[in-house]
Amino acid sequence: MKNINTKLITIFIFIFVATNIIFAQKNYDSLFLKIAEEGLDKINTHRLLSELCTTIGNRVTGSESASKAVEWTKSQMEKEGADFVWTEKMMVPHWVRGKIEKAEMNVNGKKIKLDICALGGSIATPKNGIEAEVIEVKNFDEVRALGEKAKGKIIFYNRPFDRKRLDGAYGNAVNQRSIGAIEAAKVSAIGSVIRSMTYALDDKPHTGAMHYEDSVTKIPHGALSTISANLLSETLKKEKNVKLKFILSSETLPDVESANVIGEIRGSEFPNEIIVVGGHLDSWDKGQGAHDDGSGCMQSIEVLSLIKRLGLKPKRTIRAVMFMNEENGLRGGLDYASNKNRANEKHIAAIESDAGGFMPHGFGITTDSLKFEKLKSFAKHLEFIGCEKFQKGGGGADISPLQKQGVPVLGLNPDGERYFDYHHSDNDTIDKVNPRELEFGAIAMTILSYLISEEGL
Repeated sequence: MKNINTKLITIFIFIFVATNIIFAQKNYDSLFLKIAEEGLDKINTHRLLSELCTTIGNRVTGSESASKAVEWTKSQMEKEGADFVWTEKMMVPHWVRGKIEKAEMNVNGKKIKLDICALGGSIATPKNGIEAEVIEVKNFDEVRALGEKAKGKIIFYNRPFDRKRLDGAYGNAVNQRSIGAIEAAKVSAIGSVIRSMTYALDDKPHTGAMHYEDSVTKIPHGALSTISANLLSETLKKEKNVKLKFILSSETLPDVESANVIGEIRGSEFPNEIIVVGGHLDSWDKGQGAHDDGSGCMQSIEVLSLIKRLGLKPKRTIRAVMFMNEENGLRGGLDYASNKNRANEKHIAAIESDAGGFMPHGFGITTDSLKFEKLKSFAKHLEFIGCEKFQKGGGGADISPLQKQGVPVLGLNPDGERYFDYHHSDNDTIDKVNPRELEFGAIAMTILSYLISEEGL
């Protein structure tokens, strides 16, 4: 009799637990459908992004527009109903492009205009520019092999994106931009230019961060549009002693004060356990910084807004962070992770959106295997919006300092086929952002951050 009663109790407990799991599943599904419907009905993320792009525009670190963006974003998070909104100040770099950017090639006395822009951090040329024979290379081994032949010349890096790569080609090409000037200076070149980091064939040069080493002479470093790069390359194949002249007027000024902008909905049960959602508020000074990364910032604000509009009370604190200075220093991410305000906080996850406001497919995750499996179990709740692809490896630059502290980091993975058409160029404007695709990203981030808040890791 005792054994029968024990079996009955066990069966009853199993049925009770299973029923509650199913009930919770149904509640989640119903709730997440409401989140999606609310987001798609209002399209609030695109409204916010449109205002940021049109009233403030691009927001290069240290600029007046970046300072305006800090104040505007703070006021918007307050309007969207965050429980607490504040800024955390830090010193940031202040690089200025200058007004003059010109390039031309000289072919047997015939001057042909090329489209160029300074890469972020480049020094200026002399006032009248630099002019020299130009040598085309594909990689650093070719530069090093030039030896004395490169002395007094301009190095032209022309390694295009590898179209055969299924995972995108940016990472395999970007070192030309980041350290190309260093390698060119080591062989006594007087300047360097690169092919813009894009698949697109157009006349819009793409900027981006570049670096110097204190032990190596600093030389000016610019980016040619892909049309100009092709024209220069074809000319070099046909003609001898082709000269390139370019003028850049960029300069680096003393650091200035700026800030991260932070807003949160305080957790109802575990307020000191934090889930970060965020993007970087700064952009380059080309276009409007719409996809990179106004989209990620406004999606993060929308996470808080959707939770508030639906009257939800997350168990853990969900915090939106607008990081400053991702593009050329990462000061915002580093300061956030090390700030003394973090002393009594436990970050349990950080989610970043910094790959454009396109249709989301899932999340890339960097954490230990147990937490990865827990996070992956949430994917079923995102199937209904097509965002269920959870894979190992991901995060974001701004949250990488948190990753080093052991915090699980996640990066929203949207469709990436068009991103580098716009990235760091005059093409990155609000008209290139689809309102529904942008909103789907915010919906996905809301659902995932809420799940982590309710279930923990």
